[in-house]
Amino acid sequence: MRAVISVLFLLILTPAAAAEPSPMETSFAGNPLVIINITYDPGPGGGDAFEGEIVLELFLNWAPITVSNFLGLVNQSFYDGIFYHRIIDDFVIQSGDPTCRATVIYPPVPTCGEGGSGETIPFESNANLTHVNGAIGMARGADPDSAESQWYICDEPQHQLDHGNRTLPDDPGYAVFGVVREGLELVRAAAAVPTTNDPDGGGPTPRAQGGPDRPLYEVHINSITLSGWVPEPAVPDPEPGGVS
Repeated sequence: MRAVISVLFLLILTPAAAAEPSPMETSFAGNPLVIINITYDPGPGGGDAFEGEIVLELFLNWAPITVSNFLGLVNQSFYDGIFYHRIIDDFVIQSGDPTCRATVIYPPVPTCGEGGSGETIPFESNANLTHVNGAIGMARGADPDSAESQWYICDEPQHQLDHGNRTLPDDPGYAVFGVVREGLELVRAAAAVPTTNDPDGGGPTPRAQGGPDRPLYEVHINSITLSGWVPEPAVPDPEPGGVS
């Protein structure tokens, strides 16, 4: 398992990815830390290649059901080898569908973007968890309790997705359960890769609202691993007693 000892201690002093004031800026001892290892190796017209690790703190203290579900899938290597199947610049990068494992550009697997783990979890909300820049949340269908394994990371704040900010009745918003602590520049790079709505890929059809927003070249998730837990703050040594 990959060690991130240096990151663990940095988290005590480093604010969250959010530039806005948020309780999510604070790390909490005992919260899990996960690493998403990604690679982007595009062909012609795909921009620059990149690779690296995105480190997230998951708020087990505020979203125990959602975090436990995600960690259970991580421990099964459920996400290893898939790619971000839906990417919208300045919005989100979305993944978590186990059928999205293509090794060629196009055509994509017909069901890519529709799959999940087959086990749903209830919607979970906490006032401390909002869609700040770098927040990770659960994707779902129209039913608030339909989230399975798909998730997204916000590229810039997306508070229209927050609980209480939705415009449709009976829509409680989307469940946030963590935030990027390191590697936000990789989220930005992934969000900026070229995408298409053309089923054949690379065609002239412009991206349209509601379309699949598939990347022309996949941003691959090599692995997601549990790297450790936020440590307790260091207790300073007592000062030596003086002689009177």
